[in-house]
Amino acid sequence: MLLIKEPSADLFEKAKNGLLEIKENPSPFDIGSAKKGAEFAAQNFDGYTDYLQANVSENQPQGRIPETVLWLFDDESFVGIFGVRHYLNDVLKQRGGHIAYEIVPSKRGHNYTLKGLRLVLNWCKQNLNLDEVLLFCDEKNIASHKVLESALECFGGKRLEPHKAGENIECGYWLNTY
Repeated sequence: MLLIKEPSADLFEKAKNGLLEIKENPSPFDIGSAKKGAEFAAQNFDGYTDYLQANVSENQPQGRIPETVLWLFDDESFVGIFGVRHYLNDVLKQRGGHIAYEIVPSKRGHNYTLKGLRLVLNWCKQNLNLDEVLLFCDEKNIASHKVLESALECFGGKRLEPHKAGENIECGYWLNTY
């Protein structure tokens, strides 16, 4: 059974090997955040949870948005991380969006991103009262395109026109929550 939970000390031992796997083998499209977060969690879990708690607060430095991190489990097995930004600023409307994710490398290819998105979209509706959320992927990230196209079909929403953001071409998807 799939479930999402906020990181906690009692879940850390179940997640530790997956976090180390992400640290060693991040997605080629990760801009460093998953790798750095996994490394931080594995080295100093108390500091990591303090950092996550601070990130949930509405009181953020200028330009930062409150974010909740959710861990995805399949029964007792840790399979991924979802970061949910509570709202969007101008930068996140062009690149980043509401949700970022990273699946443990050995768990990729098993449809965990789409299955996890279902839970996260429901979490966004229940906890943030969002009716839709924005996700982006690099135009070269074929795996994320497939996931987001499937999500569009499953949950409804709309595809945005690709646009240049920094050095990349970003493809955006608004997905309905429920």
